[in-house]
Amino acid sequence: MERIFRVTLKREEYLEYLTYNLLHSGKMRGSRWFLLTSVPAVLITGMLLLQYKNMMFITCMLALSVLWVLYGAGGVWKNYIRRKAERYYWPKLNIQEFQEISYRFGPDRVEFKEEGGEVRIPYSDFEALVPLKGEFVLYHKKGVILLPYRLFENEADMKEFLKGYERRRGAALA
Repeated sequence: MERIFRVTLKREEYLEYLTYNLLHSGKMRGSRWFLLTSVPAVLITGMLLLQYKNMMFITCMLALSVLWVLYGAGGVWKNYIRRKAERYYWPKLNIQEFQEISYRFGPDRVEFKEEGGEVRIPYSDFEALVPLKGEFVLYHKKGVILLPYRLFENEADMKEFLKGYERRRGAALA
């Protein structure tokens, strides 16, 4: 089954993709570890320096440290990365507007036009399909394709597309 998608990305959709890439890149690993360990380190160091002997207080500080590592740091990290993407990386990209792109998912390849001409990508060149909050990210050897969920009529349509994509990709790899 052939599918054609006409996509004009929105700023939020591209920022979601940019945030995902930053979250999973190794560039900021040191900052992430600092954020993850800083609150427990301050709590435990403060407790040791002040020489608290109350077991209830010690237990509370250790519980706060564990809660920070399990729940607090992740949310703060995601917000930090999102703000960094919006305030630092987005202005550097200097995107004025998004062009409409028409993707044709054919029986053996995906086709679309770029400034340099028409691009044909066989399904065997696709490396990963990542579902984000509002879009699918299809990584291939030449780049990436972003398909927002708003392109699909409903969840059944989305599942049908995914099954067809996986079937074609599996056949191409076989």
